[in-house]
Amino acid sequence: MPPEQHDPLTSTATASSSPTRDPASDKHRKRHHSQQQQQQQQPQSRGHAMQIKRRLSHREDGGGGDDDDGDTERYDDRRRRRRYKRIRVSPDNTVASRPPSRDIISTLPPELLVRILSYLGETTLLEISTVSRLFHRITSDHQLWRHHYYRRFILPRAHLIPGFRKSGCKTAGAGLGSAGAGRWSTSRPEPTTDRSTGCVDWKKSYKLLHNWARGRCDVGEVQLHPRERMSLGKTLVKVVEGLAITADATSGLLVWDLRTRAPLVQTGLDLDGDRGDVRPTCLAVDDERLALRELGVAVGFEDGTFGVWRMDLDKRQPVQICHRDRGPYGELEAVAYCHPYLLAAATSGSISLWSLDQPRRVDSDKGMDDAVRVPCMLRSLKSHSTRPPLTLSVRRVSSSVVASIAYTLDTVGGWCIGIQDLDIRPSPNHALPEIIDSRIAHTIPTSTRGSGSSTPSSSPPSSPGCPARDHHHHHHPDGPIRLCYSHPYLLATLPDNTLLLHLCTTTPSALTISPGIRLWGHTSGISDAEITTRGKAVSVSARGDEIRVWELEGRMGGSSVEVRPRQHGEHGVASSAWAMSMSPTVMDYRRNKVGFDDEMVIVLKETLDGRESLMVYDFT
Repeated sequence: MPPEQHDPLTSTATASSSPTRDPASDKHRKRHHSQQQQQQQQPQSRGHAMQIKRRLSHREDGGGGDDDDGDTERYDDRRRRRRYKRIRVSPDNTVASRPPSRDIISTLPPELLVRILSYLGETTLLEISTVSRLFHRITSDHQLWRHHYYRRFILPRAHLIPGFRKSGCKTAGAGLGSAGAGRWSTSRPEPTTDRSTGCVDWKKSYKLLHNWARGRCDVGEVQLHPRERMSLGKTLVKVVEGLAITADATSGLLVWDLRTRAPLVQTGLDLDGDRGDVRPTCLAVDDERLALRELGVAVGFEDGTFGVWRMDLDKRQPVQICHRDRGPYGELEAVAYCHPYLLAAATSGSISLWSLDQPRRVDSDKGMDDAVRVPCMLRSLKSHSTRPPLTLSVRRVSSSVVASIAYTLDTVGGWCIGIQDLDIRPSPNHALPEIIDSRIAHTIPTSTRGSGSSTPSSSPPSSPGCPARDHHHHHHPDGPIRLCYSHPYLLATLPDNTLLLHLCTTTPSALTISPGIRLWGHTSGISDAEITTRGKAVSVSARGDEIRVWELEGRMGGSSVEVRPRQHGEHGVASSAWAMSMSPTVMDYRRNKVGFDDEMVIVLKETLDGRESLMVYDFT
């Protein structure tokens, strides 16, 4: 046989396919293999140890059996349920946390909780207040809301003061509630004080101003005449510090508590007892002694007389201070009262200033514990060329009392508004006071299409220092509809659905009126408007379906918000009072009067058939 032959290529390939192994790589491979075996055996050893432990504990408890697989499954199920029960997953399923085994928050001191919550905003505080009673109590702390009150309502107005620096914000805010509250009292109403504790309720104050800023309120109705229907004249109304004062020929003079909707004090308007029914035409309120639970009220009548009462709210007893007998001036259209001075204006163009310091008699039969005084006239003015509307004001300054008359005057091709101030200096020993100065100022004439062409110089002469008045003009479609003057703000209601705002500046020797600023916002005719000395105003439309709140202090153009009452009551049912006021069948109002204080707005609505309703809008 021939010898076996080998292919050199095959031999070479075989030799190359089995190379020599590296000792270092073999050592690394063995180490990796041993680590994998240990990792696989570690859970098995742990599981085996747990099985032995459960088996021993089961035998100690008296159990038996060798069903290890069943024990393992039951243990795994219990462990899985416990894990799912305790783990809390966030909504985005990214963070899982376990709740603490005990309540840690309740063990923290209240001061520390207040400090922690002070970094939260108003909305967050209201949201977490519903978590528990502890959070509700802590989030209602006055220190939390004092900072938010200052930051939202005080600081923006403080920045309007020239020279105010942001570096002084913390210092001013720290004193809020003591000296700081008095510093900014001219910008905002006084914060609400809890009578039981004497502390300022900053949360309630914040909520009140927040509701004002958004126009959110509850609406109710006061039944002025639940039994009889108005047959003589109209009802007059004023509001001050949660009290409404009404006067009419049927029910007389009443003081209402707007919170309880119940009358506190009531008295008749028959001054002498033999005049029968008398119709009131104007009303004024003096609230300087309201802190002592006393209220001064002055009422003017259609026969030219007026009466003044002091209402004791605690004793619920009216006391007649004085009354004026019938005079030759005619029906009174406006009256202003700041004890002991009273300013009255008649439709005949006469304006008179009275002092009420002269005692007359004590009427013991009627139970009056004070002397009925007879008024003493200090000054009488006569006008021949001015025309309605007209408004009066009496205010007390540092060393005197200022009586102001705001009136409308026709000019060539237009009209203007004028103001006359009478500076009254009281005299000692109950002597007659002295009128030391009289100042007059006018606005820039406004041109209109249908105003009269008469001028003050072409009218009959008037008394010294008093503008003239034309009494034959009863309807003036181009001039103001109504005037409201609360120094330093003069607000005029115009027939083009706008308001005109003037700022008055008074010095010891001069009185000036700034150019008017138009205020837009109403979509229909405006029936009435009121403004306070802080620059807050409320206006109501002629139909009564639109009420706007204006913030005019420090703002050139002014800003307003429409009042939007909550339409659902406590049980989810629409408010009957709001439904009645907005019903189309009763919206044909011929007169709407508005008044307001720091917490409420009242609107007296009179329908075409003579029915009246007093709507109360509560912002608390």
